[in-house]
Amino acid sequence: MRKIAHYRRNSHPNSGFKEKLGWQLSKGPMTGRELSALFNMSLADFNSNMNDLLRRPGETLQVIASEPVKVEKCTDHTYTLARKPRRVLPKTRNDCCVSLKQMVNRSEEKRQECIAAAKRRERLIKAGLWPVGD
Repeated sequence: MRKIAHYRRNSHPNSGFKEKLGWQLSKGPMTGRELSALFNMSLADFNSNMNDLLRRPGETLQVIASEPVKVEKCTDHTYTLARKPRRVLPKTRNDCCVSLKQMVNRSEEKRQECIAAAKRRERLIKAGLWPVGD
């Protein structure tokens, strides 16, 4: 069974468009007309979604479009996957204290761990091995 990504929770008609597209294109190349019929949208709406996706290729999915072919009022492409979809997890935050207010509310063990992490960061910043301002 197909898994829906955890960050797709809204009820917008186009929510999960990239995941659905990747799932369909993993079966093989398809035309825009075939894909728009599968997604229950007009070819013009599908093309506008695909233009956004092709302009700004994401980390999870890369799609290649063929040369445009004029079909009635809209243009049509054959779409193929450039690489398989992959899950990109958000960067996790460190569980150390950042402010004095947070540090007051922590246990003694956690407080000492945060102080050690701050000293380590300070040493790495002085050595130029820690990215500052990124």
